[in-house]
Amino acid sequence: MNNESKVRRSTKSIVLGKAKVMSFEDIEAARATRAAKEVIKGKGQRGRKRKSAALEADEPEPEPEPKLARMIEAPEPWRGPVARMY
Repeated sequence: MNNESKVRRSTKSIVLGKAKVMSFEDIEAARATRAAKEVIKGKGQRGRKRKSAALEADEPEPEPEPKLARMIEAPEPWRGPVARMY
C-alpha cells in the first residue's frame, strides 16, 4: 500500500528561511545555521514554571512523617444505596 500520507504527517516541517526559491546547497546551509542556533539557544521549558522549585533549591526538604491508617468504628457494616421500585 501507499504510505505517503503517514510519512507526510509524521515528518516535522522546519522553517529554514524566507519564502523564496532555494537551491539544495542553500537549503543545506540554512539547515546548518538553524542547527547552530538551536544548539546555542537550547530547548525551552514548556508549561508553567513551578513556584516550589525555587523554594526547594534554597531549603533542604524535611523528611516525611510515616502515614498511619485510621480505624473507623462503625456500629454496623455499611450497605450501598438501593434503588426501590414502586
